[in-house]
Amino acid sequence: MLGLLGLLAAPAISADDTSCTVCHSDADLFDEEALAIVADWSKDVHAAIGLSCHDCHGGNPSLALADDIGAMDESYEPSPYRGAPERTEIPSFCGSCHSDPAYMRRFNPAARVDQEREYQTSHHGKALTAGDTNVATCVDCHGVHGIRSSNVPESKVHPTRVAATCGACHADAERMAGYTLPDGRPLPVDQRARWRQSVHAAALLDREDLFAPTCNDCHGNHGAAPPGLDSINYVCGQCHGREAEIFRNSPKHDGFEEHNEFLAEAGEEGCALCHDAPQAQVTTLGQFTECATCHGNHGVVRPTVAMFGVLPNEPCAFCHEGPAGGELQVLEPEKSRQNFEKTRNELLEQAAGAGLDGAALFDWLVDQALGISAHSLAGEFEGGAQQPRPEFETLYRKFRIGKTHYTYEDPVSGRMVRADVVRCSRCHQSTGLDDDAPTGAASGIALVNAMRDLTARTARAERILLAAKRGGVETRQALLAIDQSVDAQIGLEVLVHAFSSDPEGEFMEQHDEGLVHANAALTQAQEALDELAQRRRWLGFVLVAVVLLLVALAWKIRVLSAQEAAAAAGSPT
Repeated sequence: MLGLLGLLAAPAISADDTSCTVCHSDADLFDEEALAIVADWSKDVHAAIGLSCHDCHGGNPSLALADDIGAMDESYEPSPYRGAPERTEIPSFCGSCHSDPAYMRRFNPAARVDQEREYQTSHHGKALTAGDTNVATCVDCHGVHGIRSSNVPESKVHPTRVAATCGACHADAERMAGYTLPDGRPLPVDQRARWRQSVHAAALLDREDLFAPTCNDCHGNHGAAPPGLDSINYVCGQCHGREAEIFRNSPKHDGFEEHNEFLAEAGEEGCALCHDAPQAQVTTLGQFTECATCHGNHGVVRPTVAMFGVLPNEPCAFCHEGPAGGELQVLEPEKSRQNFEKTRNELLEQAAGAGLDGAALFDWLVDQALGISAHSLAGEFEGGAQQPRPEFETLYRKFRIGKTHYTYEDPVSGRMVRADVVRCSRCHQSTGLDDDAPTGAASGIALVNAMRDLTARTARAERILLAAKRGGVETRQALLAIDQSVDAQIGLEVLVHAFSSDPEGEFMEQHDEGLVHANAALTQAQEALDELAQRRRWLGFVLVAVVLLLVALAWKIRVLSAQEAAAAAGSPT
């Protein structure tokens, strides 16, 4: 009877169970951590195709040996027990199957079989071969007994989890201690923290765009290594092909190569060998690395106008004022102009009281722009944040109004760290938005002024049009012109990679095309506003006429009433 009760209490044995899974599911023999191995294995991609413990570790899977240690028999001829591999053996352990084309074809004819060989070319593989067991191997990235397909969100190598997987090592200061960059500096551990603030992370994690890049898209998978300094343009060009092509054909590309030759000969003097201040003070630039020189590597934040070396004192000027000499032929409505000046002056007074100037003032005003009443919808919103008006948010985002820095949390100290975006003025110095500047700075000034001119015209047209639209005037044609002007502005943000303000160049041609649409939008917006004013005048005339008619009617009624009363009073009773 006791034997029967024991059988009834035992867990059911499935057709897929083996001596390994039955034995290692025994709670009397193993702790929770060990029991979890079997539970995880049930979800493993290998289990899904019919493999089990003995296919990797060897041993006799016969259920008859479920209670017999002899199942782990090194002399078992069909599959001798070999247990868990040493850390240095893991790549070849996994590669015993994954590097065998004939074996892998049974499960997936298109499966790659070069992962092990590629791993040996990576920084990880080379270090492991040299005896460094601290570096990542297959199991660190893919897991051990709960390996999931990369297209499953729970997988450690699903696009949304790759950064966390890489960061498990690369954000661990203790584990990364002792490793250095090629120039001898300690290997940083803030890559993931910087990446989390990037435009790439925002697309991947916030907007769930699985095509957005994460660590392996730039560094590779099994052959993980940083892109070569002379190949970054091609790596970024996998997604940003138009920008890469324009940059590759620009004078800036050739200038970078020439400067790299100079820097290689300059030694510790660096920029100071050839340049006076302020360029001589640049000490953190070892080589020009194409895209990464301006955009950075991991902290690739959304590019904004703040990257230009010379900016107007306030970001407001991009939408509310044109550059010097770029007067707009359609005037701002007086009420709108007064509201803008009043709001701007109040903000500048607050900033002056806080001692803000320069980049700090610019950045503060960028933040304030998101919350002022003219740019926000009325009412209270979740979290206390103001909700921008749709039209403002669209132009703000597409015109790339942004700050000169971003912040991220340092994984070591837990403190917020400020990181400045790279600006043209890092290498090209000028004193203001004028034409009296060195060649590099002059080009930057010309580019930013051209973008300001188009932005100001488009934004003014949008503001005028909004007033007309609220009055009930038809505005579809003007809205189309605004959209075309915005599209031209977006084109300029791409063409800026040519680093040329040549009047015959593609950038200025695009700018001139945008001006045609912006000016058309301004004209149509003014016409719509004039039509609204005309309607209001006619409405005023009609209202006056109606009031006069009502007054006359009331007077007539009063006279008739008086006459009737007099007649009634004089008639015999």
